[in-house]
Amino acid sequence: MESEEFAREYRERGESNKPESVMDELTNETLSDFPVHCSYRTTSFYQPTFHSHSGFELYLCVQGNGNYVAGERIHALGVGAFIIVKPMALHQSQPNRNTPFHRYILAVQRNYLENLYVEDRTIRQWLPDPGNDSKHFQLNARQLLSLQEILSQLEWEIKRKQPCYTLIVKSLVLQLFARLGRYQFELGEEQAGTYEQKRLVENILSYMMDHHQKSLSSENLCEQFHTSRSHLFRIFKQNTGVSMNEFLVTYRINMAKDYLQGTELPITEVAASVGFQDISHFCHTFKRLSGMTPSGYRSAHKPTSFTIPHG
Repeated sequence: MESEEFAREYRERGESNKPESVMDELTNETLSDFPVHCSYRTTSFYQPTFHSHSGFELYLCVQGNGNYVAGERIHALGVGAFIIVKPMALHQSQPNRNTPFHRYILAVQRNYLENLYVEDRTIRQWLPDPGNDSKHFQLNARQLLSLQEILSQLEWEIKRKQPCYTLIVKSLVLQLFARLGRYQFELGEEQAGTYEQKRLVENILSYMMDHHQKSLSSENLCEQFHTSRSHLFRIFKQNTGVSMNEFLVTYRINMAKDYLQGTELPITEVAASVGFQDISHFCHTFKRLSGMTPSGYRSAHKPTSFTIPHG
């Protein structure tokens, strides 16, 4: 695997050749103002140095691939990779700069999170063990979309700071760990596919994300990945827990939410931009999945200016 090769190369550099590190003071300052910060980033940013900060970092890869180095561990980045890094641990993301790279970064103040797991000690199992700087989990497509939704709400609540937002942020952080706990039981129930199948499904997921705005059919995908329709449907469901259509529709709606929050595009253009050619079908699907109309969602999520810390 690429991460294993990278790990060997990293260890072979020796202590004297380790890259310099910097303290991420902007993240520290942000967490001193409010103990939770969440941001969704789509730039192919390559960090030139290792850095650390005083809070926990929860890192979700939505699209792209590469490596994530935390302390002495090197984790493979891919669709659904979820990494938790402890405070003050040196870390650096190293995405493949030749492909789109989308991720959520959630920073949580140490005391804030420690107080939460005093209330519910099951949270502790998801944090790095003593002696380890990080923990890595691999989510399937359904779990990825579920966690994306929580992180998207967190980002919005922290931006808007509406009445009682501190309670809602706390509830969302707890919900995130509750979902992780539920995933643990789901993983035991699912049949794991072969390594080759998982790599194929990862490639299919990346292809669908890259081309979500186009008309995608099972025939297109079968031709693209040189496999039969029945095999494609079976391995996708087996490795993700959802059908290809469920994943694609949910992903398109999530992208539409970003457009509605961050742009003034007319709703017809938003629909077309995420792959819906029929505006009535888009509005019906959006309301079914989000509980409100596209125009209602835009009104409720008007963007406000905020500062994104370096990371």
